[in-house]
Amino acid sequence: MGDAAVERHMIACVNESLSLYLMSNARFMCERLVAEFPSEANTFLLATCCFRSDQAHRAYHLLMGSQDVQSRWLLAQCCMSMNKYTEAEQALNPNGDGTDVPNGAAGFYLLGRICRLTNRHKVAQSYHKAALTLDPLLWSAYEELCMLGGEDDAAQLLSNEHALARNNIGMVPEHGTPLAQQNVNVGRPPSTGPYHQSSRDMDMTPLALTSAAVATQLPVGRQLHQNDYPMQTPSPGAFVTPSPSGCSHAVPPALPYRAPAPARGAMGSHAATPSTHPGPSPSQTEAGSNQRWKFMDDTGKLRKVSGRLFSEPSASLRRGSRVAPAPLDSGQKVQAALQARQQREAQLALHRRTLTGANASTSGSGQGPDVNTAQGQKSPAGHAAVLQLLQTIGEAYSLLSKYHCQEATVAFHKLSPAQFNTGWVLCQLGRAYYEMVDYPAAANVFEFARQADRHRLEGLEVYSTVLWHMKKEVEVSYLAQEAIAQDRRSPHAWAIMGNCFSLQKEHENALKFFQRALQLDPSFTYAYTLAGHEYFANEDFDKGLQCYRHAMRLDPRHYNAWYGVGQIYFRQEKYEMAEYHFRRSLLINQRSSVLRCYVGVALHKIGRAQDALDQLQSAIDADPKNPLAKFEKAAVLMSQEQYQPALTELEALKEIAPNEASVWFQMGKIFKKLEQHNEALRHFNTALDLKPSSSDANLIKSAIEKIKISDESDDEEI
Repeated sequence: MGDAAVERHMIACVNESLSLYLMSNARFMCERLVAEFPSEANTFLLATCCFRSDQAHRAYHLLMGSQDVQSRWLLAQCCMSMNKYTEAEQALNPNGDGTDVPNGAAGFYLLGRICRLTNRHKVAQSYHKAALTLDPLLWSAYEELCMLGGEDDAAQLLSNEHALARNNIGMVPEHGTPLAQQNVNVGRPPSTGPYHQSSRDMDMTPLALTSAAVATQLPVGRQLHQNDYPMQTPSPGAFVTPSPSGCSHAVPPALPYRAPAPARGAMGSHAATPSTHPGPSPSQTEAGSNQRWKFMDDTGKLRKVSGRLFSEPSASLRRGSRVAPAPLDSGQKVQAALQARQQREAQLALHRRTLTGANASTSGSGQGPDVNTAQGQKSPAGHAAVLQLLQTIGEAYSLLSKYHCQEATVAFHKLSPAQFNTGWVLCQLGRAYYEMVDYPAAANVFEFARQADRHRLEGLEVYSTVLWHMKKEVEVSYLAQEAIAQDRRSPHAWAIMGNCFSLQKEHENALKFFQRALQLDPSFTYAYTLAGHEYFANEDFDKGLQCYRHAMRLDPRHYNAWYGVGQIYFRQEKYEMAEYHFRRSLLINQRSSVLRCYVGVALHKIGRAQDALDQLQSAIDADPKNPLAKFEKAAVLMSQEQYQPALTELEALKEIAPNEASVWFQMGKIFKKLEQHNEALRHFNTALDLKPSSSDANLIKSAIEKIKISDESDDEEI
């Protein structure tokens, strides 16, 4: 037997071990292969074995210096897993001009991720637009583009007019080359268009999709999120209050009952048929009315709002070195590059059809259909069907990214039962109810998601926050134990555990778990925010600011991090800076009644009473059931000596929260100002009967003792 036959046999043995997931045997055989027949192709195969065995560091050193297209692609993947973003970008785009980016749309998507992780959000948007232009079915690029604020651009790129135009690229009709035989990325990919090379080695800019033919398909995206925002507080008055956006006040519609999809594989033993749909029932809505807003914490102090109220699904972001973007290329060069790539792909597809015509003609008999089904095969009909599915999901996800949660819930219900009853969709739906502060409905949906996909952990950190708000100690403890037992290497599991200890007010232990989550995934934006909340609870404001700023750097549209910074500045009595950060948070989530309320409170503290009243009224209009907005509006009216309007607000608030001692105490203070001492005494006694904390009870008793003593300087509140 010749050497070539021995080499082919050893390669077959390695591939067989890889197909059977026998990674240690695959590595051993491949090491023998490389020792006997050293070549770049065999070294790439060994690096593949190492990478799939979770040995990215070893694969990285094996691939260093390789110029093969697929070797550079795998090297970039290794660099990404090792947080070496600059080297990953160099591997993907070694010439700096974009002419040798491997794997087409996937290459541009990975470049977009690198730019996002290195805080170049505008450049990342352009890369993801290029990726979606080349492959409209690349959902990860759509998700990233929505995360960066380009929801409108993403929706346009996923539209029929654009996406179906690529229906004939790289596909065959009903019978043709299986997907396994269509991999043309092993060799050097066709050019994707010239880039502009800056003076720096790594200052690369993606395709500027603004040419005449492409720009019509790419509307200008929202600029709210862009990276050129200043992080520091401007001078007072430099920020213009945004006009309140309209918001539907209707109760979120109950989810229609949907039978679970048929069990597949191991899911059959775990997926139980739910007896109720995951939407909010009337009893749950009524029971949740007292759980949505916690007015007083365990110490009896007025609780403006829990820092946990604001969250979003964990984003896959990583820290990396800053790399400044270069100017975008001209549209004419980009258009020529895209046309060249499409022509080459069409020629390759035609060539593959010609070479496999015999196989295609016989694929309808024997074992052909089974083989094609197992290996996969692209077709125009399949492309159109998948595109329609992604358009439906994309519509809902885009609305959720813009925090149009009411509309997002309706859009998710357009999915078929099979798609609706999946873990990802239900977790997104639970997040939508969570953002609407409908915690009972969110908990119901998340529990349904756990039944649909029992072993899914991604997204359950939001579920743990829902349980945190509802004070469900037993449930969140059980969820944390299950998550840790299932996967101790999941950052989501440790974030859930951190929420569990936070609910028990063990802030130091909670911080340890959040830090463990960040060790496992330095890109976990929500974990930074949760850690910031714990530092805020411990009054360690410097470390809290660091955590919030980390989150803001990773995701400038993470509005709860902006809110957290505002809370710290408010506690430090830096009201101008607090007002700025509250406004920035409100600009991202313009439908939040709570954020409008906090802007109003900050405006009141800096002496802009009328502006504060306007903001608080807009908060009430956005959510008439928000007790905090009514309470703060009454406080502003009291400070302006408008006692009757303040009393009217508190009377309305008393109907919403009749068991809040702070409401009765404030009303007693107003009656004292109006010299109606009997009414004041009655309200003080009622507040005392509601059993506030010992410190607040002493404050109420002191007010009763001074019922007939004028005390204009008494501004104490509970």
